[in-house]
Formats: sequence, C-alpha cells, structure tokens
Amino acid sequence: MNGQGDATATTLHLVLSAGPRALEACRARCEPGDAVLFLDDGVNRLPDGVPGEALPDGVAVLFSWPDLEARGLGEAARRLRLETLQDHDFPALLERHRHCLSWK
Repeated sequence: MNGQGDATATTLHLVLSAGPRALEACRARCEPGDAVLFLDDGVNRLPDGVPGEALPDGVAVLFSWPDLEARGLGEAARRLRLETLQDHDFPALLERHRHCLSWK
C-alpha cells in the first residue's frame, strides 16, 4: 500500500476518540512511515499508558498540545517527552501525507 520511503504515499491517522475501538482500527491500518495524531478526546488515552507503544515501528506518534492542555494532561505529556504540535502545525503535517484517516 505505502511506497517504501515515499512520503507522498503515507497516511496521517487522526485518533479522535479515547475508546479502544478507534485505536485498534487505526493500529490495523498503520504502516511504517505513517503518522498518528491523537487529538480531541483521543488524547485521553494517555493516562492508560503511551498509546504509541502499541503501534508498529516506524510510525510517528504525535499529540495535540492544545487538546492535552484542555484536558489537564500537559504536564504528563511533558514528563513523558511526547512529541506535540500546536494547531498552526497541522496544515504542514497534512501536506506531508497523501492520505488522512479519522478514527472515532
């Protein structure tokens, strides 16, 4: 499905829900080179452990900083040294991936 090393063939996965089905569906479709962005209620997966640990190797794991802060998870994200992004970073992230899938 994804071309080896071809960033234009990668997928950005948006995990919008804290429910286990969203992450399981996302995990089933992730491939190396893809990125997973936890945002909206998806950031609430953080207290259960770092969600990206269950994803395949080579998948970038990102968190929406405004959504973490809004849910009181900013300090936990800092302690875990999670990669976060601001809302204004989102367009550039979208440009780096050919496909975008949302998981609820």
